[in-house]
Amino acid sequence: MVDVRVIWQKYRFIIGGTGGFIILILLFFLFSPGQGVEVMAYEPEPMQEAASTDEASIEETVAKGNIFVEVKGAVKNPGVFELPPDARVKNVLEMAQLEPEADLLTVNQSMKLVDELVIYVPKAGEEVAAIEAPGSREESTSGEEMVNINTATMEELMTLNGIGEKKAQLFMDYREENGLFMKLEDIKNISGIGDKTYESLEPYITID
Repeated sequence: MVDVRVIWQKYRFIIGGTGGFIILILLFFLFSPGQGVEVMAYEPEPMQEAASTDEASIEETVAKGNIFVEVKGAVKNPGVFELPPDARVKNVLEMAQLEPEADLLTVNQSMKLVDELVIYVPKAGEEVAAIEAPGSREESTSGEEMVNINTATMEELMTLNGIGEKKAQLFMDYREENGLFMKLEDIKNISGIGDKTYESLEPYITID
């Protein structure tokens, strides 16, 4: 540290009075080590790197896993629709827009869509086979657990192709009014289930 007395002896002829005392203090700080003004180096912020992936490439990657489903029947916009792989029948029907006379009793709106699925929406009073996803018959006959229509809950009945909430409720109502199904063909006594619908359900149901 610099001795103030040495500074005073050296600059005593210059320093005088109150103003001189102030100058003396300034000189003390000027010559004291470690009292320099710290200068902060300016470091420019790194520039954000431009996205290297082209937007078109991103869209192509996102759409790569999409599926294609065809909708026919009582809809305003029949045709083929592209949807994400986790979409449901309900989603594609909203895109196709149902006609006022559309009958959804045989349409399972909660069913998950699969590629190349064809959905036919009947008009009221029209009898058609229930919607069946490609490959579902083979999966069921190869060991998949079947639905016991005498004991199944609403949720279990709705896992059947073409059985939505309304149709499942008809099964429940039939059991309350008529007792258990004695044979599989008895489901044809339920309103809206004819020969074609029965044929599509028969491999997946049991009364055992």
